[in-house]
Formats: sequence, structure tokens, C-alpha cells
Amino acid sequence: MQEIFQEVSAYLRDNLILSLGIAFVAGFAAAKTVAYERRSSILFFLVVGVIGLFLSQFMLLFFGLKDYLEKVSEFRILFDFIAGYVGSFIVAAVIHFIKPT
Repeated sequence: MQEIFQEVSAYLRDNLILSLGIAFVAGFAAAKTVAYERRSSILFFLVVGVIGLFLSQFMLLFFGLKDYLEKVSEFRILFDFIAGYVGSFIVAAVIHFIKPT
């Protein structure tokens, strides 16, 4: 598991600006999907997105989907966004259920 953690960290660090952009958009979309009326800050969207993107990338590598993602490297950004959205949705849902607004 530690190797996967390091591999995900290295991947996100290598593409830092792109990862932060994907994380922000995914966090924004997920937070607005879970609680539309809640007004949140840019920092909240970014934190939810980064945690969601990290968790989703971790799960992709944990289940051995890296080989499949390398075969379709042209769509890697799309898959990163979809995975980031799903991970961010789960994080935002947990936050919403812990502290509903």
C-alpha cells in the first residue's frame, strides 16, 4: 500500500497545476451536487477535490487499473476528472452527513 501511496503522490506532484485544476473543478461539482444551497469557499472546493482526487487515484492503482489507463493515455485527463468527481462526491457526501446544512 505504501508503494501505491508514493506512486499516487508522485503522479499528482508531477502534474501539480493540472491536478489542482482537476481537483478544484471536481470538488466544486461534487459539493454542488451534494448540497446545492450551501455556500462554500474556494478553499473548501479545493480541499474536497484534492482529497477526492487522491483517494480516487489511490483506488485506481490499488485495483490494478494503471495498465488500462496507460493504454488510453489520450483520455487520462478525462478519466482523472471522472475519478476525481466520484472521489470528491464521496468526500462531500460524508462531510454533508456529518455536518448537514
